[in-house]
Amino acid sequence: MAANFGLAMEWLVFFVLMGLGIYTMRVIKNEKNTYIKNARIVVFKNFKLYTPSWWTQIDEANADEISFKRTDTRYDWEARFMWNTSPSEKDIQELFIDKIHQRRILFDEENSVIHNPSDFREKELIASGKYEMLRLEGTATADRAERLYYDAFLIREIESGHYLYAESKSSILNGLVEGPYFEEVMLRLELAELS
Repeated sequence: MAANFGLAMEWLVFFVLMGLGIYTMRVIKNEKNTYIKNARIVVFKNFKLYTPSWWTQIDEANADEISFKRTDTRYDWEARFMWNTSPSEKDIQELFIDKIHQRRILFDEENSVIHNPSDFREKELIASGKYEMLRLEGTATADRAERLYYDAFLIREIESGHYLYAESKSSILNGLVEGPYFEEVMLRLELAELS
């Protein structure tokens, strides 16, 4: 009788774990739709950012910068958006490389992806002809010591030369968690209605 009870408990635990696994898969599958449905709109300079509701905006002393963290978990992750009004005569790729070097980021060549301006031409913001965009993402080393997952966008207003540099920085594993949402925020970027 005790053996049957033990076997029944093992099966019960097995089915409970299977049920939790299926529930978790459904939650993850629907997370993207949940993010879009519950997104908070944050207006920063010329742009409207659709941020996940679980991102917490961190107060910055600089009006040309905003950042977000997750305060509901212990994830080592941060997204930062920096507006620069110093126009540069450099090609957007050279400017982007300079910004990455200033941030002291060294990408792993074999685990990085470069997205060229042509990759974004279908996006409404870029299709307007007023902005150009570049992106670089992958594993990297910061300050020659810290291993991280780094995702960066540079969006430049063609007429003025002003640009937005946006970065998502995290430990390598946490980049897989918040990275897709940072990408969605950047790809859904819209011009704000400025009065």
